[in-house]
Amino acid sequence: MQLFPFDTVRPEQNKLMSDIKVAIANGTNIIAHAPTGLGKTAAALTPALEYALEKNMTIFYLTSRNTQHTQIIDTLRKINRKHKITAVDFVGKKGMCPHMLEFSVANFIEFCNGSRKKGDCKLFTKTIKKQQEYTDDADAFVEQMIKQGPLTVEEVVAKCAGKFCAYELAMRLAQQADVIVADYYHIFSPKVRKFFLGRIKKDLSNAIVIVDEAHNLPNRVRNLLTNKTNTLSLSRLADEIKNDVFNDADVMLKDISNRLKMFAEQVLQSSDEIKISKKDFIDIVESASQSKYDEVIEEFEEAAEDIEDPDNEDNIARFVSFLKSWVGEETGFIRILKREKTKGGKPFISVEYNCLHPGTLSKDIFQHMHSAILMSGTLVPCEMYRDVLGLGEDTILKVYKNPFPADNRLVLVSSDITTKYSDRTEQMYKKIAVSCAYIINQVKGNSAVFFSSYDVLRKTMFYLDKLAEKELFVEVRGMNKSERENLIAGFKRNIMHGGGALLGVQGANFSEGIDLPGDLLKAVAIVGVPLAPPDLTTKAVISYYEKNFNKGWDYGYIFPAMNKALQSAGRCIRSETDRGIIAFLDKRFSWGQYSAIIPPDWNPKTTDHFGDKIEGFFKN
Repeated sequence: MQLFPFDTVRPEQNKLMSDIKVAIANGTNIIAHAPTGLGKTAAALTPALEYALEKNMTIFYLTSRNTQHTQIIDTLRKINRKHKITAVDFVGKKGMCPHMLEFSVANFIEFCNGSRKKGDCKLFTKTIKKQQEYTDDADAFVEQMIKQGPLTVEEVVAKCAGKFCAYELAMRLAQQADVIVADYYHIFSPKVRKFFLGRIKKDLSNAIVIVDEAHNLPNRVRNLLTNKTNTLSLSRLADEIKNDVFNDADVMLKDISNRLKMFAEQVLQSSDEIKISKKDFIDIVESASQSKYDEVIEEFEEAAEDIEDPDNEDNIARFVSFLKSWVGEETGFIRILKREKTKGGKPFISVEYNCLHPGTLSKDIFQHMHSAILMSGTLVPCEMYRDVLGLGEDTILKVYKNPFPADNRLVLVSSDITTKYSDRTEQMYKKIAVSCAYIINQVKGNSAVFFSSYDVLRKTMFYLDKLAEKELFVEVRGMNKSERENLIAGFKRNIMHGGGALLGVQGANFSEGIDLPGDLLKAVAIVGVPLAPPDLTTKAVISYYEKNFNKGWDYGYIFPAMNKALQSAGRCIRSETDRGIIAFLDKRFSWGQYSAIIPPDWNPKTTDHFGDKIEGFFKN
């Protein structure tokens, strides 16, 4: 592999590169379970680039988080020293504009489009002239950036400051790029994909798509196809637009909200949720408006044009989006009516159009690509991701070994603890707290404990707070970005005072996407299996996958929960020199269907006596 950016290739890394090379050459896809530390980024980019440069193709490297982009660009820079390549780093338009702090995303788009049309944005007029052509100065600047080699989006924004529109320059750069680093939604959101590919003049049929942290993709795609509204938002919107529209849209919204409440009273009775039909909500809308459903959509679209407040315009657009989605497909979706409450206890009714099967959307997208490479440290079983994302039977499925020394990891499974709902007693919460406190107190340095839910965290904290001898850094539901950053920064600094414990929730803010290498994290405890609540949507997902793949409980319930647990466990042991403990505090992790998902080279030991094993591990 001539473009490999490092001096040596690790054995498992070489296997991954060889398999990717075969997949690309055959125009098929590969799903690769590749543990942390294997070197996935370089292993994917090297064979992909060698093929793409020869065949004049484009590589799209997709991530679920912007924070991953820096490592990818750094790898591309190393490759660029061996062979000149052109790469561009993308985030959303708002994240590339100096006005980004002044607006919400929706309002920013409104502001940006208005400024462009009026000619008020000097950065835009310096970049784009009439007929959507780039200015000579902008083209010259792009050539300068290409000569400098791959740049992060932050570097592009800094270089464009006061001179050009960074977003538009990135679009121009993308037209010439060999590699485009972007978010999932650039390819998997139908609207964004059509606009994005049209602007950069690229075609998926001539593209190799690398999906990093691909375990996140099913939920991201499912969320793209899920839509909902509720009586509170409808009533609130009606009040807000009351003085701004002339076609009684506010009255119609109030009536829809009221009729939805009355319908819920009739059908819900003692239940909190019920499956409803497409016709049920259409009838409510048509009876409230005295118009056909399609005509109602047109009326709200016209109402949005009369609104001066961009917040209200955006809220109407969201409702229109919901109305359109409601008449969508039947297979792979479920329509639900729910009785819910706000945090303050105020009741409301919600109506949801929920996607059960992400393959409904992703199947066609994957079929249009030349080849797709899906990678993650938690992609087992690979068959599940192939099936739920709608990839073909010819997809290559590979599981690679952990590159780190097995002796650096001690994996324990509790034999006498569980968060199973029927066993959640005060005595059990005390037992969980005692085990967590033992790990926190005995392990020198920092520990992290990830619970199956906020409720289990809260009830364990009642006892753990009195038993833990170190400072506890506790995740709270709904934390904003600044609060999260401050919490993790305090946790890292606390290592100077003997360490502390980060308490979070599996699948939430801190269980994924944070790096705590070396002495920053010595132990992780996973409390409970984060199984989805057995609501109508979960049951429908299980039923769908049972009917279509005979894997209902696995695909719809157990495997997604285990994925969250393993992602949380992965916060420990991030390099070949790290040593640490992973403790699964729930006996279900030793059961067949659950333990089968734990990588076999972790060699988990089931016990109810952690003490000797923990002490012996660190002594050795």
